[in-house]
Parts: sequence; C-alpha cells; structure tokens
Amino acid sequence: MNLEFKDSVMRTGFRPSDLAYALEDELRSKLGFTNRYDSARLLIGRSIREPTVPNPVSQASKLVKIIPGEHLFGEDVDLWISVLVIAGNIKSVTTSDNFKSLVEAHWARGAVLIQQELKDVNGDDVRLAISLANLLPEQTSPHRVSGAQLVDDPTNNIPAKAVTIKVGPTSVSFDDDEPIQSLLNGTGTSPHIALMGGSGKGKTTTGIQIAKQILDQTKASFFFIDNKGEFVENGKLVGALSELNGVVGAIEVGHQSVPLDFLPQSSAGDVGMKIAAGRLRDAIALTCSSAGPQQKSDLQDAIIAVSSKPTGRDLTSIKQKYEATLQANNKSFDTVVSRLKELTELKCFTPEHSPEDFFSRSWVISLKILPEELKKLVTLMLLESLSASILSKSESPVSSEGHRKIKQVVVIDEARKVLKNSKNDALVDIITKSRSKGVSVMLLSQDPSDFEGQEYDFMTQIGSVIAFACNQSKGGLKALEGVFGRKVQSREFADTYLEQGVAFCKLPGREAERIRCWTPNG
Repeated sequence: MNLEFKDSVMRTGFRPSDLAYALEDELRSKLGFTNRYDSARLLIGRSIREPTVPNPVSQASKLVKIIPGEHLFGEDVDLWISVLVIAGNIKSVTTSDNFKSLVEAHWARGAVLIQQELKDVNGDDVRLAISLANLLPEQTSPHRVSGAQLVDDPTNNIPAKAVTIKVGPTSVSFDDDEPIQSLLNGTGTSPHIALMGGSGKGKTTTGIQIAKQILDQTKASFFFIDNKGEFVENGKLVGALSELNGVVGAIEVGHQSVPLDFLPQSSAGDVGMKIAAGRLRDAIALTCSSAGPQQKSDLQDAIIAVSSKPTGRDLTSIKQKYEATLQANNKSFDTVVSRLKELTELKCFTPEHSPEDFFSRSWVISLKILPEELKKLVTLMLLESLSASILSKSESPVSSEGHRKIKQVVVIDEARKVLKNSKNDALVDIITKSRSKGVSVMLLSQDPSDFEGQEYDFMTQIGSVIAFACNQSKGGLKALEGVFGRKVQSREFADTYLEQGVAFCKLPGREAERIRCWTPNG
C-alpha cells in the first residue's frame, strides 16, 4: 500500500451527514456502541454492502464534529482503505480529497439505509441486529437435500421464469366462466398467499393443489406444517400428497422426531448466540403463561450453556440445566419445566441436521397427535429455525422479464395458532424478508379475524387472497382492505355469496372477484 496515501488518510478529518450524526445516540443505545467511530463504521460498512457506488453528498454541516481517519479506521485502516478503493473503483491516481468524498458518501448513504431498516423493524434492537447480520457474506452449498436423499440442487438448471397458478382445478370466473391464471412472481408482486375458509370449505385441498402447481414448475423444496395431520400416516404421505412419497419426507411428531438441530451455533459469536437463544426462549415462553422475567432469563442462560457445547445439544440437556438452576435457588419446578418435559418425553426433536440442511430438504410435518399447546410450541420452534434458514440464503435470481426464481414453498396450515401470537418475530421475518430469497409462503387460516390485532400487518406482504365462505369480524375485514384495495363487506364472505367451491379472491393485477375453484361432485 502507498504509505504516503495511507498517512494522508489517517490525518484527514471525515465529517458525517446530519442524519448520520443524529443516528449515533440511537445506535449507541440499541447496539451498545461506546464510541462515535463504532456507529460510523457500521454506516459506512452498510453502504459498502450495496452493489453501486454512492452519489457524492453536499458539504456536510459544519456544526458536526469531524472524526480523524486514525480514529475512524483504527488498526484496520489498511483493510478499510482496500475495501473502499475496490468498492469505489478508485484509480491509482486518486487524491486523499477524492477518498474523503467517497467515505463521506458511503457514510451518508449508510445512514439512510439504517434509518429505513430501523423503521422496518419498528425500532426493535434484536430484529435490527439480525437484519444486519443477514447482510454478511455467507457460504452456500452446491447441493440440496430432498426428503429421501442428498442430491444436486434440481433448481440449478431451472432458470428464473414466470410461474402461473390456477385457483383449483376449475379456476374460472364465477360470472362468465372465463379461465383464470395468476402470475405468482411478477415484478413488484408478492408470491405469498393467504387462503382462508371455514371447516370443510376446501381451503386446504385448494392450497395443496396450488402448492403442487408451483412445485411442478419450479422443482422447489417444500415445507408443510400439517397441524391437522391429514397427509401423514404411518410415516408415509397419504391423500393428495401421496404421489410425493420418496421425494418429500413425512414425519408424524410424537411417533417420529423432527431431525433438526434448532439450537444456535457457537460460530454465531456471543451476540449472535444471545440473540438466537433469546428468540428460542421467547418461543418457549409464549406457551408458558406464568413464565416471568427471572424464569425467562434462566431459560436463556440454559439454552446458551447447552448451545455452546459440541455435544449434548438437545432439549433434555436444556431441561436438566434449567432444573439445576431452579434447585440451586431453592425454587420449585414450574411451567417451563413442564413444557420442556412434554417436548422431551415425546422426543419431538433430535439434533441431526442444521437448519440450512434440514430446510433444503422437502418435508411434511404432521402435528396431529400433539396436545394443542405443544402443537403451538413445535410450530414456533420450527418457524424460528425456518427463519434462520431463509435469512441465511443469498438472494434468488431474477429473469430479464422481472420474474424472481421460486426456490422454496412453505405452507402453514391452521396458521391462526401462530398468527394469534402478536410477538412472533419469526413469522414476521419469514413473511417480510423471504420474497427476495425466492420463497413463496402460503398461510391457511379459518377467516380474516386471524389477521386481526397483529402487531405487524401481515396482509401488506400478501400478494393473493383466496377466501371461501367464512366468518368475519370488523377488525378482520379491515385487515384485508390493503390487499383488496378497497373496503370489503361481510356479505362477500358469506355462504349466500360463496357457494360450495367458489372463493372470493384478490389476485395480482385483477380486481376482487368470485372464482369457481372446483365443482362439487364434479
């Protein structure tokens, strides 16, 4: 490296934009920074992550104090200069003034990006940290695992292309029998689907039909949480999914365990470990109504202790560690112990595959025989691991026509069990951040009220709504207004308006309409 140039950089004073300066206090409180250069490095690094060179910024405010280069870059000055030179495509004849301009441009753009990301996570420090961590470079595997065996990723040779779906086998407009197909992955279109309907109205069957259409066109991996247990029997797929035996793994939790190591990896570092352990703790605590702050803290400590070990990474070890803490403090067993005991006695999980390996396979997970609270807990734990898996993926490629490649299809039946948990960050992350990763999520629920009262408005991220006759509430109907683009009326979801096989739908690029999905007895 040119030592004269390096010396000049270290003596140069770099000045942040007003926004970057204003963000310092907020980042200090949320991420524990102690120095100004900590937040500055974060903002500059966030901008460098973008593929383009930032535009120069206007003269920074003279009221904002400068940071000398020797403090801004510290002992890693050689690395910072190298990265900035490469990212900025700087020539060997550049001056320190040009370099200063580039640094301040990155600093300003990083502030804009971080400010938006803070808004996206509603100021939540944990979710912000996870969001930023997911921007780090990742290692990807050239292989994919099916439910039966490890194979080369079959999507590798399938280019990004338009994926179209019919709404059921009939899929014609109710009024004039016009054939209807919908583009799932068009430009600016969310590939996520909300499919609702009362019991016996056909929502699950229609959802399976749509999922199979996507799989046929994309060869994507498939993950289905089957809360009612309709499609797994004696370790095999049955009914509408029976043709996928040998390609998709079938697990009936309680008879077979889920071969998933859901615990955080020690390679995540102290901060990453704490964040992941906290989210797992929260998932367990959501099913323990009386769990207080101390119990949650002890549970998180137990999770971290077990996760840090190379062996014994299982629920039994967490339970034993948590019980030992209770005994050391002369406390009686509590609801957390009871919940962990249920999980371990039924052997719900065995730590065989990392989330990345597990979710690169195709699975149907039946929760049929589990009690209701345990169904919810297993679902929450699966979603936590699924979220980690999705967020670790690179972005899915986009065709020249703007069609993003679909690489994974996720179906959650009886989604109300998790939608009612307003603080379920895993589901928020899956819905809001999976589109760019090539994931299509389908939520099957009873009626619009399942989306009512959410801390996060899921429906803003849904591309298609397919509703068979179902109950409504004022709040539930309001939750649908964004995706439908207008107010919807309760009568539009009633049996008198939606006869058997007919759904009220809002599909991308089309007005809300009734669609005949299938013909009764046809």
